[in-house]
Amino acid sequence: MTTSNVKQALGDLNKESFVSLLTKIIGESKFLQNNPPELIPEEDRVVNHVLDCLRPYSTETGGGPLVINHVTYFPGRGNLIVEYPGTEPGKILSFVGMHMDVVTANPNDWDFDPFSLSIDGDKLRGRGTTDCLGHVALVTELMKRLAETKLKLKSTVVAVFIANEENSAISGVGVDALVKAGLLDKLKGGPLFWIDTADKQPCIGTGGMIPWKLHVTGKLFHSGLAHKAINALELGMEALKEIQIRFYKDFPPHPNEQVYGFATPSTMKPTQWSYPGGGINQIPGECTISGDVRLTPFYNVKDVMTKLQEYVDYINENISKLDTRGPVSKYILHDENIRGSLTLTFDEAMSGVACDLDSRGFHVLCKATEETVGHVKPYSITGSLPLIRELKDEGFDVQTSGYGLMATYHAKNEYCLLSDMCEVSFCCIFKMGDVAKDLASGTVGGAAQLIVGHPFDTIKVKLQSQPAPLPGQPPKFAGAMDAVKQTLAAEGPRGLYKGMGAPLATVAAFNAVLFTVRGQMEAFLRSEPGAPLTIKQQVIAGAGAGVAVSFLACPTELIKCRLQAQSALAVDTGSATVAVKYGGPMDVARQVLRSEGGARGLFKGLVPTLAREVPGNAAMFGVYEALKQYMAGGTDTSKLGRGSLIVAGGLAGASFWGSVYPTDVIKSVIQVDDYKNPKYKGSMHAFRSILATEGVKGLYKGFGPAMARSIPANAACFLAYEVTRSSLG
Repeated sequence: MTTSNVKQALGDLNKESFVSLLTKIIGESKFLQNNPPELIPEEDRVVNHVLDCLRPYSTETGGGPLVINHVTYFPGRGNLIVEYPGTEPGKILSFVGMHMDVVTANPNDWDFDPFSLSIDGDKLRGRGTTDCLGHVALVTELMKRLAETKLKLKSTVVAVFIANEENSAISGVGVDALVKAGLLDKLKGGPLFWIDTADKQPCIGTGGMIPWKLHVTGKLFHSGLAHKAINALELGMEALKEIQIRFYKDFPPHPNEQVYGFATPSTMKPTQWSYPGGGINQIPGECTISGDVRLTPFYNVKDVMTKLQEYVDYINENISKLDTRGPVSKYILHDENIRGSLTLTFDEAMSGVACDLDSRGFHVLCKATEETVGHVKPYSITGSLPLIRELKDEGFDVQTSGYGLMATYHAKNEYCLLSDMCEVSFCCIFKMGDVAKDLASGTVGGAAQLIVGHPFDTIKVKLQSQPAPLPGQPPKFAGAMDAVKQTLAAEGPRGLYKGMGAPLATVAAFNAVLFTVRGQMEAFLRSEPGAPLTIKQQVIAGAGAGVAVSFLACPTELIKCRLQAQSALAVDTGSATVAVKYGGPMDVARQVLRSEGGARGLFKGLVPTLAREVPGNAAMFGVYEALKQYMAGGTDTSKLGRGSLIVAGGLAGASFWGSVYPTDVIKSVIQVDDYKNPKYKGSMHAFRSILATEGVKGLYKGFGPAMARSIPANAACFLAYEVTRSSLG
């Protein structure tokens, strides 16, 4: 089933049903506060409301397809696993993290009752509306709607409502216990979306947290005789300053923090200070400074804890070197043989997580967000989301998102916006569950294009790269058919597929780049979310994608051309023909890296590659869309038959080569040119040389095979893309 059909079948969020359920759940929030030992949540209060909503559609009652498993490891503190079966075994997507506990709320600090839902215009107010009871109600409504409509989806959809997220003092209650019991193992087969952040954007990084306490011991004495005291407050302040200086030196801002969009680097700071008390005229003999380290996920929590302990040990051993405050401030009383000292302890630490930006789950989430919200801007926080790192370490493809408001997250007067929940609910969730159709379809299309078109491409490159004949001598190949005959005679049918390994191996990566860049271009160019692109916008988007893919295409093309052309570049020594021999794609890469200037050597010919890919992709995507719209009689091209797609794809491919072929000739001769004794100084020199020695005809060597290739290869590509995308539902 297509995404549009899914959206149509599910419809919009039922506001009345959603608000009714959320009212019941927020009404339990007083009993869901998690701050042991005083406050232990009773998550089964929420479970009961969710079951009342979903059980009528379950296999348990015979009323529907939902498979429900209420899992409890601690009385009154259950988890709920709800499954909507798909049609194909092994295909799965899951929504996890909708936790049924909340942080504490003091009604005296709020402008309204935190433990009952109130509505103020678009605002849904109460503890848990953003974090995370609003998500519990939202995903419950999704599963209910699925069961009502009985959609035939290929992927099984699983929702896991969990206990005990807000405080880890008591373990073995929530998702940690579910993972340990193996109840979530099958979720590793697809993207796992952790629904517990905010602002409708992907959260791609979270921070680790190390809670610490620094206990300072000095000597209590009267403040009028300060020379007989060791001031624990002064010692603590100076020691903490030294510890922080060393921390920021050893754990500076990490380069990946910019890639992931962290607002701050790792930090260490005090947040609490306590001492036993006493009179204003008493110098305290002890105090405790407490705080935390917020660590970006590019540093190891254990390494930081080890370093912090080393700092404290050094200060204790060299306490006389620590800065003092004033003429009588001291940390050693020699006549009494008393030294001030520091003791560092840690509470339970947790690691941050950096989501995999190359995973299909991330690409799906980005496309879902862009198409429903109108833009995508992944972000990272040094706040901590417990349990996610553990899931990632267990092999889950974890991505995070959420639809409340970061501004009210854990705050007093918490609220979410009903419009946000309506905007992203079913549409966003099912685009997230689309399982990277664009990426998968593009990969299949690219593979089809290679398999159909590579023999033609081999002949094209042989003709392009053969040396100009000496006066009075015929060229090595008299034409395309002669090149085919010679290749088959000398190398057999496999010779026509030489060099295919490199582009075939990079098809997925090539299309991942294309997918991401086109998604960003579409978001920028659309007049409104979901609006179809005009032909002009398709041209611009194709050009933008061409820029990005050039940087992957250049080294791939260089390796391919070297392998394809090595027999055409054979040197006749009189008794034998000697060619530069490469054992395969990896051998080409190794030789170039070793003897042609390192990584720069692989990007030889980047300028003509850009000059080919940018206008070529602009023309191809523009022509493809124009032909589809012409044949469909409008912008809705979803009902075009395969014959129309073949024609549009073939002619679009022909437009690519028709618009940039001379540039491709320049690229090929530059990439196969000898590194030590180059024939050409650059792209313009190659252009002038070919024009001078061979005329305009030289810029179109191999044009026949290229055009013969472009129509069937691109027809196969676009047809495979469209059919695969349609079959993925």
